[in-house]
Amino acid sequence: MPAFSEFIKHVGRGEKGRRPLTQEEAREALSMYIDGKADLLQLAVLLMLQRVRCETGEEAAGYIQALREHIDDDWQDLDIDLDWPCFAGKRRQPPWLLLAAKLLAQNGVRVLLHGHAAVDAIKYQIESACPALGIRQANTPEEAKVILAHDDICYVPLSAYCEPLVDLLALRNKVGLRTPLNTVARALNPSSATFAIHGIFHQGYEKLHAQAAALVGDPNMVAFKGEGGESERSPRTACRIAGVSSGQIYEEEWPTFLEGASGKHGEISGEYLQKVWSGEVENNYGTHAVVSTMAIVLKMMQVCPNQQSALIQAQQWWDTRHQ
Repeated sequence: MPAFSEFIKHVGRGEKGRRPLTQEEAREALSMYIDGKADLLQLAVLLMLQRVRCETGEEAAGYIQALREHIDDDWQDLDIDLDWPCFAGKRRQPPWLLLAAKLLAQNGVRVLLHGHAAVDAIKYQIESACPALGIRQANTPEEAKVILAHDDICYVPLSAYCEPLVDLLALRNKVGLRTPLNTVARALNPSSATFAIHGIFHQGYEKLHAQAAALVGDPNMVAFKGEGGESERSPRTACRIAGVSSGQIYEEEWPTFLEGASGKHGEISGEYLQKVWSGEVENNYGTHAVVSTMAIVLKMMQVCPNQQSALIQAQQWWDTRHQ
């Protein structure tokens, strides 16, 4: 086994000598830290060097593999259709994605929402809105099974399935920058769901997510620049997607779905989302966000063959949600 400093040297040498880590090197490096064979300073240096030039798909894939080795196999017994990571939080809009997830569950899609509220504490966190919408939280696979049997949807905090990553994500507060592990957190798919949806902050990272998913053998997923970096489509702009379908990487673009709308909203709360769900209040932006986000999932899952039919189906489900 190489010394951890060798991984740092590979990434940090001069311009002609440095190179990215291979997938296996990245897996071994993070595993060494988790197993107590490297200290936090060494790992932080490695991650920051990768951050400067952007992690590669292979490096992300290696880190995903290392962390998945520390996820209890019981999570894979939940029989989940759609993995929905929520690691960004919201600032300008409520988390409309929860209404899309709730509606998919109402129509028979088993959804596992998961995230970590401390990633960006200044934003409104997705898990804060769940109680008002009747989306229950599970902290063990056994609790999740009970909830899913009744609701087809539940939320699980990161601490419940991958404790080693909790402290590593806190590095962002210490160094002031995201690390490659912020990418990796979205890709863990603890239940090995057949489908997954990832939101990203910066255009271009969707391709990295797709590359990493293909390298670790995930069969179907989509990644796109979501509203606030969350796994929720902004209907105000065109949406470029990179994904994996039956193991093959692909790209596509969805056109703008709502012209001329403002990107800001006053009330950001689970209670407000529940009012929109119940029909007590209407929100044109929110309806378009829910429908367009859900349409991406319906097309990925091949419930609908193309974008237009997926949008029509999503709108129909939304319009008839109380029937």
